[in-house]
Amino acid sequence: MSIRRALLVIAAGTAIAVPAALTAASASSLGGVTSKSLAAVNAPASNLAPAVLTCDDFSRAAATGSALASRPVQLPANCGAFAWTVHRGTWTITSGQLRATTANATATIATGQTNISAQATVLNANGSSRIAGVAINHTGATRIYLAAALSGPGTVQLRLVNGGTITTLASATATIGATAVVRITRNGSAITVSVNGTLRISFTLTATQVTTLAGGTRVGLYW
Repeated sequence: MSIRRALLVIAAGTAIAVPAALTAASASSLGGVTSKSLAAVNAPASNLAPAVLTCDDFSRAAATGSALASRPVQLPANCGAFAWTVHRGTWTITSGQLRATTANATATIATGQTNISAQATVLNANGSSRIAGVAINHTGATRIYLAAALSGPGTVQLRLVNGGTITTLASATATIGATAVVRITRNGSAITVSVNGTLRISFTLTATQVTTLAGGTRVGLYW
């Protein structure tokens, strides 16, 4: 699996606003599944002016070389002084491609947000046995998080990952073409997942699940 020039954006407000200069980043490649861009916003009770907090397209030279772990994000002047944390898999960057060694690999950046919306544009996820998506509420070392995962050729899943245990909380059919946009939003106990702007999953977390996810404020990539 690999990503080439993926983009991560954290913004304040309920509407995603990605600067044009960042959306121009070229598409990524994950061994046939390509993640074109990833964006995330917090979900407060009222609308706020969007502000980019962090982003990355993996084109910036870094002291970490080809390794993703501890790598500073792209364009720190615009995207903040953040760095990537790898929670599962070995992630390396070669010729603009980010590769992970295992399934269910995750790499995230700290956001400080629990109520959050994360969106990814994924290319070529419509093949059989291809899975790609975004993770929110990641707790870090304990690897507890929610994931919205496109599962080719025509399914989207809401997953709760707790260490080595993966639970599919909800699943729905979805139109996954050569390009598909998957978005997950959490506001309190309410979770929604949309594909290409169409709501596919609405789910309410139980009190136990809310407790399980407590403290998870990281967002990132999942495959």
